Amino acid sequence: MLMSSKHIKSQHGVGLIEVLVALLLIAIGILGFSALQLRAMDAANEAADRTFAINIARDLSERMRANKSGFDQYKTSINSNKINETGCIGTTSSYAPNCNAEKMANFDASEINKKATANGHIVRIDACRGSTLSCVYVAWGDTDIKTSIDQCVSTSGSYVANAQCLVMESY
Repeated sequence: MLMSSKHIKSQHGVGLIEVLVALLLIAIGILGFSALQLRAMDAANEAADRTFAINIARDLSERMRANKSGFDQYKTSINSNKINETGCIGTTSSYAPNCNAEKMANFDASEINKKATANGHIVRIDACRGSTLSCVYVAWGDTDIKTSIDQCVSTSGSYVANAQCLVMESY
């Protein structure tokens, strides 16, 4: 059965509205997908920062373990953000007598601080909250631990909400 021309005229323009609604739905879907992609990129950046912080904290802990008698100097040098210390390790034995625990700690702290600063991180050694041990704190982004660890952890030792930091127990 054929449609009458009168019936076809009454539907004139309805297809255009359907196309506009479909385009609107597609646009909303594309915006949602874009937001999802941005969130995924933020998560990837956060993971990279956290991985770098873990590596810095582990590196510092291993250096402190190898030079236990220089612990106090590590704490002083890290917390004062020393970055211009020269090494005491040379290619000849003439350097060996000049190297002691304090100089080695200063050099190690300088290397750690250089790496951290180059990647936008801050390193601090402070007492662990709720423990007798010392902890290595590494922060990045908007979390500032230069003078205090209050932006990183609460007095009970748990992470502060939205803090961008890492805590590693050391000694």
